[in-house]
Amino acid sequence: MLNSIQILRAIAAWIVVFHHYMQITYNFKLMDPLSVALQRYGAIGVDLFFVISGFVIYLSVSRKPVTPLEFAKHRIARVVPAYWLFTSITAALLICLPGVIPFTGFEPLFFLKSIFFIPALNPSGIEYFPVVTVGWTLNYEMMFYGVFFASLFLPGKYRIAALFLGILALRKLLPELGGAFEFYKHKIVYEFLFGVTVGILHQRGTFNSIRPWVALALLATALFVIARFGEATHNPFKWGIPCALIVICAISQERLLHNMTWLNALGNWSYSTYLCHIPILSLMLELQNNTDLPPTATLIGSLALIALVSAISFNLVEKPVARLAKRTDRRQTDSPALGN
Repeated sequence: MLNSIQILRAIAAWIVVFHHYMQITYNFKLMDPLSVALQRYGAIGVDLFFVISGFVIYLSVSRKPVTPLEFAKHRIARVVPAYWLFTSITAALLICLPGVIPFTGFEPLFFLKSIFFIPALNPSGIEYFPVVTVGWTLNYEMMFYGVFFASLFLPGKYRIAALFLGILALRKLLPELGGAFEFYKHKIVYEFLFGVTVGILHQRGTFNSIRPWVALALLATALFVIARFGEATHNPFKWGIPCALIVICAISQERLLHNMTWLNALGNWSYSTYLCHIPILSLMLELQNNTDLPPTATLIGSLALIALVSAISFNLVEKPVARLAKRTDRRQTDSPALGN
């Protein structure tokens, strides 16, 4: 993984953490400049994640031949175990401590739909958000993986065109089926395609000659555009394009972004960070409300606990499962072909 991408993954995850901290703890009511910025712009971490995802998935299949089965196996190994773990933990908390985690609810059928990435109305009444509410993004992610998986059955020269057409078609056609399928009408899915486009250009060396001062100017432009458009609404043209520009700035300076061990670690843990932070923030707020714990101590404790749980989840769940998936690849490669 590129160091620049790891750093961006860490930044995106923690922006979302602070955004939800402001929501859960203060209901977006603080008016100091930093709080307002987190409240208005923190959700852009999701847009950055989507662009990064398109970029990473494209590079993962373009550097070496990948069969559709291998792709599906690796994506499932990467996404499902940690998601099922934190969905189950959240469901248990909703049952045992009702009301502690806001903006979500539990029903058995709803829980099953959540873990299988099927959009469903949340029992709390907040529309199509799964048990782990941030999992709504994973429903789009799995749709993207599904289209990418299908494109791998085609000859290489047709795959990118099929991917773009597939995403466009599904975004237009699925909502026509009505019901929960209307979830897929959001244009945010185009941000995956922005990431794929950046990946194609990166592989061709398009950004190699960008000098640091040019990258800084482009970054400033992206941030200006983000500020100009106001509160984040996941509009791909207002938010996705600046995020794609941020990714370009980062990867163009890959040669300068090294020896950042702790940021790389946060990048590795970012998926678990994304999944675990809302239950932890909610439990820490409950602790604060029932004790004399100062808000500053609650914040510091929350951040430390999120980092710790993220590290544990990555090292005990994500990494071992990913290694197992790669090990089975090697076994299949080393085993004799049928009939030999």
